[in-house]
Amino acid sequence: MSRLSRPSAASAAAAELRRARWAATFAFLTNGALFGALIPHYPEAKSAFGLGAGEFGLLVIALTLGAALTGSMPAPILRRVGSRRVVLYGTLLLAVLVSGAGLAVDAAAAVRGDGGLPWGGFVWVFAGLLFVCGIGDAIVDTAQNAQGIRVQTVLRRPVLTSMHAGWSIGAAAGAGLGALSVGAGLPMSVHLGLNGLACAVILLLVHRRFLPDAPSRPDDGPAPSTETVASDSASPQAVEAADRGGPSTAPDAATDSARTPTRTGAYLALVPIVVIAMAGFSVEEFGNAWTSLFLQTERGLDAAVAGLGASTLLLAQFLGRLTGDRVLAALGRRTTLTVGLSCVVLGLLLVLFTAALPVVLSGLALCGLGCAVVVPTAYALGDEVPGLPAQTGLAIVSWLMRVAGIGLSPLVGLLATTVPLTLALLVFPVLAALGVLCSLVLHRAGHR
Repeated sequence: MSRLSRPSAASAAAAELRRARWAATFAFLTNGALFGALIPHYPEAKSAFGLGAGEFGLLVIALTLGAALTGSMPAPILRRVGSRRVVLYGTLLLAVLVSGAGLAVDAAAAVRGDGGLPWGGFVWVFAGLLFVCGIGDAIVDTAQNAQGIRVQTVLRRPVLTSMHAGWSIGAAAGAGLGALSVGAGLPMSVHLGLNGLACAVILLLVHRRFLPDAPSRPDDGPAPSTETVASDSASPQAVEAADRGGPSTAPDAATDSARTPTRTGAYLALVPIVVIAMAGFSVEEFGNAWTSLFLQTERGLDAAVAGLGASTLLLAQFLGRLTGDRVLAALGRRTTLTVGLSCVVLGLLLVLFTAALPVVLSGLALCGLGCAVVVPTAYALGDEVPGLPAQTGLAIVSWLMRVAGIGLSPLVGLLATTVPLTLALLVFPVLAALGVLCSLVLHRAGHR
């Protein structure tokens, strides 16, 4: 009887984990779709509010500013509420907020279309909604990564990178459908409302497949009230035990305590991980903010051809995320990070110091492939740092990475006022090289 029941339990647990993995992937996809849908409508907002380019640039940074000001706020929220509920209710709230931003733009456009000047409050409503969206996105992003890391931990193999590929698919789909809606003359609020409704329905359908959070760590303080596991969802302890084919064993408390660093030591251990995350994230910033401008001004390409640069990088990153988990499983995290960021350095140098378009595009593709696994892996490493309350390392890595994203492009712009753009853009390969050095530090720290 026991021989028959054990394979059956293991099969059921494996099926539950597959469903949990897909549920987490759909969480990433909906998050990407919500914010990707905004991008094609930005020119509408600029026109509706009657803003110049500089003013509009300050307006849209409200989203990033809100995310950057969250600090480590997501961690205690996740510990108290649970990542499953945060992902679900946070996504529902984001869908409402994004749709509200569309209503503000449509209202301003309607007033302007009647021959009047739009009420000045519309632009502040739009900016306020983007700001709150930034805060919500930082919290939801931490929660969905916590879900992905939980699945990855129980499976005991890399899967987080492919979940981030789900975000890329969602962002591309949201932006693509947004562009179609703009071309069809669909009001911004209608498109964003329908897009938000679709994302909400997807999350409502899959959220019961999320895994419960891991048990509280000894240094978490008083344990928060835990979420009950849905009747169709196995507990993580049961899933892990069934996956191993036997009961789980608790670690030796004395040994675990001896290995736990001080709180200061734990924060210091986060430093190289944060630098690695910044290095990976900076590649996206380079692709989105600077590639087209560089290829037009420094290589003399027209706008259409220059647009291939960012597309090449992002497509390569997406393909790298589809295959990144296999690479991580084969090479390990330390080696994958070292090789990946070395490819980023090489790719950026090819872009900046070669003139032949095929070589430049090859360099951008190398950058995309090299950075594909960096941010997801940094998130996982940050979450594993001992000596911190649960999800605190993950939240800090995400927060500081976003802060770096705010300062990076202004720094390059400032440098470009005194040196040629090519030299100013060396900030990106220098940061990637620092990431390589930090990945080597991880070797000595004992990360696998």
